[in-house]
Amino acid sequence: MRVVSKAGWRIAAGAVALTTMMGPALAQDVTTIRVLNWQPGGPDYWTQLVAAFEKANPDVKVELETVPFDRYPSVQGPYIATKSGPDVMENNAGLELFDRRSAYVQLPEDVLAAADDLITYSGGCLNYDTTQPCYGLPFGYQGNVMYYNKAVLTAAGLDAANPPKTWDEMDAACTAVKAIGKTCLAHGMTGVFPAYWNFPEVARNFLTEDDMRAIMAGKLPWTDPKMVSILEAMASIGTTRGWINSSSPSISMLPDGADIFQSGNAAFASTIIADAVNWAAFGAALGDENVGAMSWPVLVADAPLAHSFSGTESSVFGVTPWSTKQEAAFKFVKFVAGAENANLLASVAGGISLNKNVDPNALPKSQALAQIQEIIKTPTLHVGVLLSGQEADALARGWQEVTLGTLSVADWTAQMQTALEESPSKAQ
Repeated sequence: MRVVSKAGWRIAAGAVALTTMMGPALAQDVTTIRVLNWQPGGPDYWTQLVAAFEKANPDVKVELETVPFDRYPSVQGPYIATKSGPDVMENNAGLELFDRRSAYVQLPEDVLAAADDLITYSGGCLNYDTTQPCYGLPFGYQGNVMYYNKAVLTAAGLDAANPPKTWDEMDAACTAVKAIGKTCLAHGMTGVFPAYWNFPEVARNFLTEDDMRAIMAGKLPWTDPKMVSILEAMASIGTTRGWINSSSPSISMLPDGADIFQSGNAAFASTIIADAVNWAAFGAALGDENVGAMSWPVLVADAPLAHSFSGTESSVFGVTPWSTKQEAAFKFVKFVAGAENANLLASVAGGISLNKNVDPNALPKSQALAQIQEIIKTPTLHVGVLLSGQEADALARGWQEVTLGTLSVADWTAQMQTALEESPSKAQ
């Protein structure tokens, strides 16, 4: 039995008292920040991201407010209107961010220094120009591909090693797929998905990069024959060509449309190279051996950008002007763009990081991923992120109505032109 002297007891009691006194003080030194996000990369990745950030920054705690992607604007909007809410918010790079730049502070130089290790960060900067104010930092590379289920193609009597390369070949493939009772192209039209995932892949058949820059500047009207041709081609997908599921106008691509594909009930799905609706998620559901990735079939064979990849930075994270915890919030923005998170994105979420220091061995082995890495070697501008929020909304609503037969392409064109003229980011 150990005997403690009175002096020793007083020392021990003092230590206990000191520890008791220090506990609340230390707790008060931890700053809690709220991060509004749609959890790109999936919940497992975000759990590890937050844990890694808090380990590297023990003085900051992160509380996530996660909102489904298609509902995100309706949740973010009231925060912006009331100038209150989260300390950090996620936004798509490009004009959607620029439209909402009043909800973000300009990044200071010490935060922008974290962008030195990024391949690009211009999508977080006004007019895609890094010499102008920047409101957020990206973390991953994003863009559009079409996935295909080899098992469904084989069951339909098609060559799974040679998926369709033209719209005519896609027509023939869809006829064969529908003959075995499957959906050809799993699809959903609600929300902003049409603007970001489908419109760019049709537009590349009609536009040059100069045209795309004119769209960003609001100088290419929707009444231009090129733009009308894009809308006509989009309309045909659900009308005369009949590639998509009949439920498409009433459902969102995420999760509903994606679920049709990853349940094995569709031959194709048009989504993105990274985040949650990607090759890794589809491979987990269908088996990696059954999932392939391809560019969208070409409609206009000699179009200069028809065989290019619509690439952009993925979403960006910025700090709100109403935050009273901006120093801690900036730490989170820098961490998201850093090398540690780049390796997490690659190894956990299967994402393609913009950080130049990512470990190439962190990427999993996958045939679909290997195909994607070839596709992205010929990038062009992603015209979807050059649309204003008003145009993206009008594009989705109009496509729904045209597919349902309640709106003509001419009236859709007029609605798109009105949306352009009402876009604050494109105000002349």
